[in-house]
Amino acid sequence: MVYRLLFIFSFLFLVSYSSIAQVKPPNQDSLRYSAFETYSQKKKVTRFLHKLIFKPLKPKTSDIDKKKAKASKSYRKVEGKVVRTIHVSTFDPFGYYVQDTTLKPESFYLKAANSLHIKTQAGIIKNLLLFKENETFDSLLVRESERLVRSQKYLRDVRFYTVATAANSDSVDVIIYTYDVWSIIPELNISPSFVETGITDNNFAGLGHQFHADRKWKLNDTPNTTRLGYYVPNISNSYISSNVRYIFTGKSDSLKSIELKRTFHTPLTKWAGGVFLGQMKTAQNYIHNDTIYQLHSRVNEQDYWGARSWQVLKKYSADAPVSNYILSARILRLSYPQQHPDALAANLFNNQTGFFAGIGFTSRKYIRDKLIFDFGKVEDVPVGQAFGLTFGLDVQKTKRLYFGAKAALGNYYSFGYLSAHLEYGSYVGANSFQQGALTSRINYFTKLITIGNWKIRQFVKPTVIVGLNRLATDNLTFNEDMEGFEKLAYSATSMMVLTLQTQSYSPWNLIGFRFGPYIFSSFGMLGNGTSGFSHSRLYTVLGLGMLIKNDYLMFSTFQLSMSFYPYIPGDGYNIFKTNSFQTSDYGFRDFEISKPGIVVYR
Repeated sequence: MVYRLLFIFSFLFLVSYSSIAQVKPPNQDSLRYSAFETYSQKKKVTRFLHKLIFKPLKPKTSDIDKKKAKASKSYRKVEGKVVRTIHVSTFDPFGYYVQDTTLKPESFYLKAANSLHIKTQAGIIKNLLLFKENETFDSLLVRESERLVRSQKYLRDVRFYTVATAANSDSVDVIIYTYDVWSIIPELNISPSFVETGITDNNFAGLGHQFHADRKWKLNDTPNTTRLGYYVPNISNSYISSNVRYIFTGKSDSLKSIELKRTFHTPLTKWAGGVFLGQMKTAQNYIHNDTIYQLHSRVNEQDYWGARSWQVLKKYSADAPVSNYILSARILRLSYPQQHPDALAANLFNNQTGFFAGIGFTSRKYIRDKLIFDFGKVEDVPVGQAFGLTFGLDVQKTKRLYFGAKAALGNYYSFGYLSAHLEYGSYVGANSFQQGALTSRINYFTKLITIGNWKIRQFVKPTVIVGLNRLATDNLTFNEDMEGFEKLAYSATSMMVLTLQTQSYSPWNLIGFRFGPYIFSSFGMLGNGTSGFSHSRLYTVLGLGMLIKNDYLMFSTFQLSMSFYPYIPGDGYNIFKTNSFQTSDYGFRDFEISKPGIVVYR
């Protein structure tokens, strides 16, 4: 509602300004906005509202920054030189621009907003780099470092520059500019059944850490829920992350865990691994002699894994994919201390140990693009291939072998970007395959299509999950692949979902407002092992929305949308849902092979 009021207010201001203008300015958005900005300064009230809502016009690029941009276009000229110094400058969220780093916010309101924000520490950015001072300049390491820095949620923009220390010098300086986003996000959800409040800080104390806390008060007899979490993405340049979580509901259910993990965060990483320790207390229903019983349990989980990669070639150029052979191993233990006798009789809560080993091949790199999932921001698109085999042994009361295979391909083609991920896995019992799963996930989007002054991109996301010889309790739902069907009660072991989204970027400009109308649709079916999909209803979601962006607004992008459900089980027919404030999250799937395990079935 606030966004709507701000938009209406801005529109009325434009109309007021246009009605008094004697001579129309050139048809350029920046000139219109400049005139509007000048007009708003004439009165104290309009000046206050303008500073509160709008950013000032972006400055012209200075000669110094033009030289820096020119110097950064090609790293080949400085390849092999010695990195003399690495200088990092971090900037607050409001009033700073990539185009001219010499300008600072002058508005009292921008300064006040920045004063409430703790700026990212320069040392945190340096800890993300894969190169150091007094080392030889390697363009591949520098580009990967830039990608890793840009991937941090607490940054909105990143720039790397190289500057020669002197003419014909054998050394070079690396200059890095990073621009923060406002990192503190309050939460408030109110419904007839619960009230939820919380807070998330994606850049706690300027350290790049993430802190989260929320509390859900349920307005019925069910217990309240509290969630706490603290995440450190990179411990002292090691790229080892730590994650601590604590969730409790009433006195019977709780989850507490700690995890240390290092992934193959770049194709150049040699070692990966992790340790997870957790404990969960919960209650589970079971049926015995046509009577429903409830058992409380406590499960301790220990998960240890490690992986090693070997580069196929010792040296790669910055533009070529890096290929690796990978070996991995894992031990997963689930134990149920103080088992209740009824659990033993019902064959519930059995201790379990899993041993896994994996072998694989990956070849991957990243290509920069824009206007995909993040409006206007540089995005690193993974391209490459991955192939892997997984072997396992599951030890419970009996022993079962496990076998899995994975294949993934993705690249830019003449018709757009296409990636496909195919996985198969199954336990092998004494006489048959058990609890198998076959999954196929495809992501496709076209190149930017130009129609007149419009830009359009089409997204297609098919997902297929097929369960093979699953247990009666292994029921599939649509989950995040197709939201809105939480009440669907259908015994399913297979699922198909097709999601389509047409995203446009219009030429319309209204004092810097740019509009991106989009339409989307999802179609899903559930099947079981007996009849497949032949008796499944086709569930459908249709919707439309508007992506709205303004470079002058502090909150740069927001969305309005409406969805239509012809039928939702448990709710009825012809149901509308509005304002999800998000489009379908297609996302990228990387071509990484690391932690071995069973195929995810959900």
